[in-house]
Amino acid sequence: MPRAAAVFLAASLLARHAAAQAVVPGPLVAGETTFLFHSTIVGRLQGRAPIASAEFSGGTLADVRGAAEVRVDRMETGNGARDRHLRETLQADSYPVIRFEVDSVAPEGSAGDTTAVILSGRLVLHGVARAVRAEGTVATGSIGTEVTASFVIDMRDYGIRPPVRALLLRVAPDVAVTARLTFAPGRTP
Repeated sequence: MPRAAAVFLAASLLARHAAAQAVVPGPLVAGETTFLFHSTIVGRLQGRAPIASAEFSGGTLADVRGAAEVRVDRMETGNGARDRHLRETLQADSYPVIRFEVDSVAPEGSAGDTTAVILSGRLVLHGVARAVRAEGTVATGSIGTEVTASFVIDMRDYGIRPPVRALLLRVAPDVAVTARLTFAPGRTP
C-alpha cells in the first residue's frame, strides 16, 4: 500500500474512532469567552466574558448538540469607557445575550484524550443568526470534559456598525472569538 494511502486510511480510522468516543459530561463548571479586535490608534484590543450558561447532549462526539450563552452586559475590555461603548454598539438593552448553538461536531483526529473537532452551528448575535464553523478540541479526563472553540466573525454580518470615535478611532469589523468551557465529569455511558 502506498504511504499516502496508508496515512489516509489511518486518519480515517482515527476520525471514526473519535466520532464514537463517549462524551457524557456533567454540568458546566467554568467557561470564558475571549474576543480580539483591532482599532486604529489603539491597535489590538482584547475582551473577556464569562459563559453564562452552556449545555449539550449526546452520547458520542458525532451525536453532540448544544448551546452556550454570553451576557453582553458581562463583556469587559479592561477600560470602563470602552466597555460602555461596546455595550452601546451591541445594543445590550435590546439584545442582552449572544448564543452559539452547536448542530454538529466533526472529529478531525485524536491524540490521547484530546480530539480535534469542527463545531458547526449558528451564532445568534444582535438579533441575527448566522452559520458558524469553529475549530476546536474536546479533551476528556478525570477532571471532566474541556471544550475549546475558535472562529472569526465580521460584525457587519450581524447588522453591527463598527464603532468610530472622534473620527480617528475606527474599529475593524473582524472579531476573533475563542471559547473555553469545562464540564464536570459525567456518568459512565
